Amino acid sequence: MRKNSGIKVTLKAASTLDGKIATASGRSKWITGEAARLKVHELRHENDAVLVGINTVLADDPELTVRGIPEGRSPVRIVLDSRARIPKQSRVFQKDGVPVVIVTGSQAPSRTWPELAELTILTAPTKTPEVLWVLSEMSKLGLKSLLVEGGSLIHASFLRSNSADQLALFLAPKVIGGQKSLSWCGSLAIDSVDEAPQLDITSVTALGEDWLISAKIK
Repeated sequence: MRKNSGIKVTLKAASTLDGKIATASGRSKWITGEAARLKVHELRHENDAVLVGINTVLADDPELTVRGIPEGRSPVRIVLDSRARIPKQSRVFQKDGVPVVIVTGSQAPSRTWPELAELTILTAPTKTPEVLWVLSEMSKLGLKSLLVEGGSLIHASFLRSNSADQLALFLAPKVIGGQKSLSWCGSLAIDSVDEAPQLDITSVTALGEDWLISAKIK
């Protein structure tokens, strides 16, 4: 049963029709079109914080800001980085007044961090930060809503911990295929179909050539 952190959690993923978010070589730009990407900025504007894992930062170097939305408000940027590997030049560290929270594990090596007034470093009591602990720390910061943008392992960890409320899945009319290309959700250690998380699809919206499937996670 999920522990109530008081934080509304939305998982966001952009994938091909076969559920892939990147090729086997790790290339992911751009799976969806401009209309879908603009909708992602709306979702960021609607949430207090946006969260990604270190692999997403290393692969894509995202800004995690809101662009193209009139009077858009960028959410707090949160990066789960167990081993404190995030480069100093990462774009999440830009001096734009948007707070940044880096969550490291208990065995992360000591290092110097960028000189940023809005930077907070949290150290988890475990080697890999656990989702429920992260949500508890977010609640202490006064955050009420969270958009989880991945990657694959992060999405799986939120589903395994029963911490996600809803899913925003952007589907592009493309097929990547292959066993080594990355899916939007990592392993959930499910042995039978009956064990799979159940979702209620609440809407299906056309966004240019792409589709947005919104669903509540039971």
